[in-house]
Formats: sequence, structure tokens, C-alpha cells
Amino acid sequence: MTRPVICLALLPLLAGLAHAAPQACDSVSLCNAAGTAAYQAGRYTDAAEAFERQLRRAEQEQDSSAARELALNNLVVTSLRLGQPGQARAWLSLALADGMQGAATRNNLRSVAAAVDYPKLAASLEGRYLRYAGAAVWSSLDITREADGSYRANFSPLRAGGKVEEYGPAAIGNLQGVLQGDKAYFQLTAAELPTGCSVALLHEGLDIQVLEVIDPNCQAYGGFGISVAGGYLKVSAEPQPQMR
Repeated sequence: MTRPVICLALLPLLAGLAHAAPQACDSVSLCNAAGTAAYQAGRYTDAAEAFERQLRRAEQEQDSSAARELALNNLVVTSLRLGQPGQARAWLSLALADGMQGAATRNNLRSVAAAVDYPKLAASLEGRYLRYAGAAVWSSLDITREADGSYRANFSPLRAGGKVEEYGPAAIGNLQGVLQGDKAYFQLTAAELPTGCSVALLHEGLDIQVLEVIDPNCQAYGGFGISVAGGYLKVSAEPQPQMR
């Protein structure tokens, strides 16, 4: 009778591998499994990375609504575990915008509502806002209040492209300026905007809609195909510090 032979010297190595960062996955199911394993082990940053890969692969599939809903809800619960309720709100908003109504989405609606400090988000225009760029990446808008009471906007738009994991976003940009206006409507005053170009912001509720003149001369603040136009969801009352 042949007995199995176990090399005890390998056990510490195998135990270490069990706690290592998840390897890159190449399918929705493998990324879901990798993220779930990391989540259950308490490695929430690793879990988020795997679930982002899961979402990218789900977005590439046809008839992928169920797969995308699973990935988005994975990202919602992981963001909550990471202490990022605003980011959880952003992921959930994608599911709601697509009309997803599964059990996980309904449950996370309640969880996010309980975790987000809505009065704090609503107290001021100042804060951090996100706009989805596809492929599990986000463009951002940070609005800060200056000492004189004016507001300054810092847009960091990006275009995801199809090779985010290999090379990063296909295009990035940066546009900064002072916001002129009051109540809900603002215009961006920025040196980078040529004559005839404009960026307007409408602040409704917590979130912001941005419109701009689309013209090759008006998007010179970034790479090909870049734009700051679109809907921005508020995720934090504190803007991210910017280097000027």
C-alpha cells in the first residue's frame, strides 16, 4: 500500500501563499472567486481589486446584466468594509442607473443608506465627486472653498480605453479654475479654456451635472477623446488635496 508523502518544509510556504494577494484573473467567475476568497480572509483591498477586474470582464460580455450586478454589489459591500461609504454609493448608483433590482441590490440599498452621512454631503458644494468612465475606473471633480469664500474646481477626467489593466487609462486630463455663480448654477473660469469654450455646472441635490462646449480646441486640457461633461456623484464632503 502506498502512503501519501507530505513535505512538512513546504507547509509554511503554502500557508503564506494562502494569504498572498490574489493573482490576476481572466474570467468573471475566476475574479469573483479570487475576490470572495480575499474578502473572506479580511483582505478587502485585494478583494476590491479582484472585483474591479470582475466588473471589467462582465462589461465585455454580451447579455451581462446579471454578471455586472454581481460585480457591482461585490464592490458595494467591499467599499463599506473599507470604510468608504461614498464609494459604495457610487458603485450602487451604477446598478440603479441600469435598472438592476436583484436581492443583493435591494439589500445594499438599505446598507448604503444607513452608512452614508447625507446631511454632511449636502451641507456645502465643497467635496469630492465621481463620474464613471467605464472599466471600473472613475473621473473625479474636487471642489474646494477658498479663503475668500469662492469655490475652486479641479477636474481630473479620464477615458478608460480597453487596456486599463495593462497600460492604464487611454487618456487623462486636468482642468482647474474658479467657479463663478451662486445657488445652483456655476461657470468655470479657467486659463486653459480658449475663447468660445465654456464649462457650466448645475448643482442639484447632492450631485452635479456638467456641460461643456465640445470642440477639438476646447478639450486641449487632456488626451484624445477626453471631456469633463457628464453627471458627477458626490462621495465625500472633503475634497482630495490637489497639487497646483
